[in-house]
Amino acid sequence: MKIAIVAPLFEHIPPTKYGGTERIIHYLVEQLVALGHSVTLYATDGSQTSAKLVPCYSGTLREHGIGSKPEDTERIYTAQVKLACSAVPAHDIVHIHHGLYPYHPALLETITNIPFVWTDHNAVHNDGKPEIIDRLLRLGIKLTALSDSHRNTVPLAPWTATIHHGLPVNLLNAKPADPSYLAFLGRISPEKGICDAIWIANRAKIQLKIAAKVDAVDRLFYEKDVKPLLEQLDAEYIGEVTEDEKGPFLSAAKALIFPICWEEPFGLVMIEAMACGCPVIAFKRGSVPEIIEDGVTGFIVETREEACEAIQKLPQLDRQYIRKRFEERFVSTLMAEKYVEAYKASIEAFKNTHNPLALAGLRPSLQSRRSTAASALIHQVSMKDSVNNKVYEKPLTAYTARII
Repeated sequence: MKIAIVAPLFEHIPPTKYGGTERIIHYLVEQLVALGHSVTLYATDGSQTSAKLVPCYSGTLREHGIGSKPEDTERIYTAQVKLACSAVPAHDIVHIHHGLYPYHPALLETITNIPFVWTDHNAVHNDGKPEIIDRLLRLGIKLTALSDSHRNTVPLAPWTATIHHGLPVNLLNAKPADPSYLAFLGRISPEKGICDAIWIANRAKIQLKIAAKVDAVDRLFYEKDVKPLLEQLDAEYIGEVTEDEKGPFLSAAKALIFPICWEEPFGLVMIEAMACGCPVIAFKRGSVPEIIEDGVTGFIVETREEACEAIQKLPQLDRQYIRKRFEERFVSTLMAEKYVEAYKASIEAFKNTHNPLALAGLRPSLQSRRSTAASALIHQVSMKDSVNNKVYEKPLTAYTARII
């Protein structure tokens, strides 16, 4: 199968540190290639992949201070999607991993000669996304969810599939260690429950080690609410960790504390902990009941007090069996195979609803494809630095050979 993967441009594929969405896209692409598929990745210049890379942006949006609002991404993402679709009929399916934005339906209304699968890795029940989903479904776009909890936030949408994240089986492994602390991993923000994690560790009289990044939007929260707690209590902020550092970090932890206070679509750190044999103590929100087997791979709780009680029960859990359950449920081979099934279903539905003779007339001519390539090469994206109020011009690059 010839598969186009359209990645967000906020981080490279894979990211060097934090970036769960981009990391999962990397694992998916590598596994699809390993399964024998022909994969083209539309991502940032500098991304690393076994697939054919089509660079779509110089650097990353994050590096250039580009925000995630619709007006920030519209020109960039529109050009990227058009670039991926201009290669038709080189691709059998286009899998888009952008967050859903109001401009997407109008864009896809103009592209009728290729089937799509769409995966939004963020929440889909807010920011007008249910209406966007409705419009995409009317266009025949197939959507996949990261968990049943994710899809149930928009229950009336006819989702194509629920596909849990997966990691390469040997990416993370348990390292020899004598677990001595509680771990918090990922991102410091109010919805991730960092303050509750600090409270739980302090109440249990166990040190908390925090391996997490602080986004600019959460910097005030960190300075006002989190930093004072770190200075008063037994908690250590070690910053972001690399992929190589995660194994030792999680192996030496008694448990990963995951006290989320929002409807987390998946929660990649939970299966990263499981891969290292590290139990997870998580609040019963979002995907948690689907990922954690209570009393087997961790404990599902509803309050901070219950989390403290769960810490006392950690010796009951078998860390080797936690690793075994990870291998049975959350490896990238399973994830990729399920996406291939979703691709096949989308292609079949597309064939059933489109007249091949009519489609022949919709394919772009050689001249139009050359024009698209030229336009992509000269396309300039204005980026406004919100801090210094300066405007920079950065080129959107294109891999023209793929188009012409």
